[in-house]
Amino acid sequence: MREFLLFYLGYNLVVGMVLTTLYLIKYQGKMKPLEIAFLLVFPAIGLGKSIYAQNIVKGEQPAFPEKWFMWKYMVKVNWGFMAILALTPVVFFLFLLLGISISSLSEFGFGDLSSLTELGAMVGSGMIALVVFFGLIMALALAIPYLIFIYVPKHQMQMIERSVQLELIRNNQARSTASEKPAASNYKMKSAELFPLVDVYVKDCINEFKHIPKDRRKALEEVAAELSRKLNASEQVNLMFICTHNSRRSQFAQVWAAVAAAHYGIRNVHNYSGGTEATAFNKRAVAAIERAGLLTKGTVGTNPRYAVRFSDNLGAIDCYSKTFDDPANPQKGFIAIMTCSDADENCPLVPGADFRSRITYEDPKVADRTEEETQRYDARCQEIATEMLYLFSKV
Repeated sequence: MREFLLFYLGYNLVVGMVLTTLYLIKYQGKMKPLEIAFLLVFPAIGLGKSIYAQNIVKGEQPAFPEKWFMWKYMVKVNWGFMAILALTPVVFFLFLLLGISISSLSEFGFGDLSSLTELGAMVGSGMIALVVFFGLIMALALAIPYLIFIYVPKHQMQMIERSVQLELIRNNQARSTASEKPAASNYKMKSAELFPLVDVYVKDCINEFKHIPKDRRKALEEVAAELSRKLNASEQVNLMFICTHNSRRSQFAQVWAAVAAAHYGIRNVHNYSGGTEATAFNKRAVAAIERAGLLTKGTVGTNPRYAVRFSDNLGAIDCYSKTFDDPANPQKGFIAIMTCSDADENCPLVPGADFRSRITYEDPKVADRTEEETQRYDARCQEIATEMLYLFSKV
């Protein structure tokens, strides 16, 4: 055990010297002595502390606390140690086989072909059993280090992520509860001033209204009528867009519904999205709304959160992947719009929805990693933007 700990400390010292040199060059020596000491002596902790500190220096406010960065980069450093642990017995095993082969060759004689054939048969017959045995020993030997150096830090990261997300949910619910009930028929206001590029994009989409097929216009108008009924009855309207992974189409719809409401001056409408399972807001979809002129600022993590803005006068939209029944989404009295056929089939009934509509779109995912990828995402983004603008033009 003592030898193992010394080996781990030695690994940290070597990695620490390399990382300290690189980061001193990267940050031009602008690091505090304590940061340098941690990074040099124990980079498994110091790397995360250093990166968090540099974010603060740059004036950025990280979405997660310092401990999250420490656990995250501890995993990265420890993966290198695990690789060395795994490779060391492999190298020893290869040398052992080489030694057996050389000694066997000496015993049987280099020039005797029949002897070499006999040697090959002997080695081949025992090789499979030896490899299986060695593999089991390796798995058992690495299980405990994996639990300590990889699994525990990852678990701590996930706990912090959940804690931060729950806090955001509580804050959103508190703001929602504190909002005043709208006055009857007083749901229209002055149109918001959009970013210039977004404004041009919106006008281009409005020019495409005439190309929306009649059956889709009818479905959009039915949602608009329900929206108008709720607003005229002084009800707060919650629109939830649902697709399978809440990564592309439902995210597009949530964002463009918010833009459309702002453009037409429709207040007291809150837009949400969810999936039948949670993944992540796909980076290709994020890039598509950025090309349309919206500004995004994302966090790190397995399921990044993006603050999406389209006007200097309005707050950002909080976009990240979640299930439709996530606590961050309304649980009852909302309008559910199914944006993909898969979600429509998997959710014939959406618990809590008092109105349900089927307005589905082709998944741009089919073009991922092809030459048509950008074109397909831009087309889907514009199609959804056009139809959300048409919907709110009818409210």
